[in-house]
Amino acid sequence: MFKKLAASLGALAMAFGVFFGSQAYAYTQFGPASWRTEDGKYELTLTTTSTNNDVTVVVWDLYRVSYSTGKAVPYWTENLKVRLCNASTGNCTSFKNLTDPLGHAAFGADFTNMKPGTFYVDIRDPDPGYYYKGLIRATVQNVY
Repeated sequence: MFKKLAASLGALAMAFGVFFGSQAYAYTQFGPASWRTEDGKYELTLTTTSTNNDVTVVVWDLYRVSYSTGKAVPYWTENLKVRLCNASTGNCTSFKNLTDPLGHAAFGADFTNMKPGTFYVDIRDPDPGYYYKGLIRATVQNVY
């Protein structure tokens, strides 16, 4: 009798742990995708919800390309800036620096408590004679 009760309670605890515990780590990824600045297009499109509303944008495999020569060179920079623009309203967040805090050549920025909706990722570079290109991914989650 005691073994059946213990087994039932253990199974119930595991079911609750899987059902409720997985909610704390739920996330959605958008990308990876190729992107480039100064082409008149947004770099990526993502969707937030009322529960998953924290966005992390990461870019890597960066190249700086000269308009005059077409030469592309691998590049590591924290001069790129990113913002999110709401697809419905056109309103945008302020630009944030894409930083590489761990030194892994993956530059990222976080946006928290975004309203539910579809957003475009927009990256700006500071160099008029160059454009940047690389890979991008965004993760939308709710950080507890």
